[in-house]
Amino acid sequence: MTAILGRMATYSGKIVTWDDAMGSQLDLSPKSYAWDAEPPVLPGPDGCYACAMPGITKAY
Repeated sequence: MTAILGRMATYSGKIVTWDDAMGSQLDLSPKSYAWDAEPPVLPGPDGCYACAMPGITKAY
């Protein structure tokens, strides 16, 4: 839970309380558990993945 709280706080750039995290509807699980499933995040045209920007990226 500490890692999830840290991720939510880092991605959002906000203070996240335990109650905020427990009441969140954030779902970090993949949509499908299959070897050929589409990943939730794909690299850009340059082949690099976008970085999370505090205050811009919506974590929850």
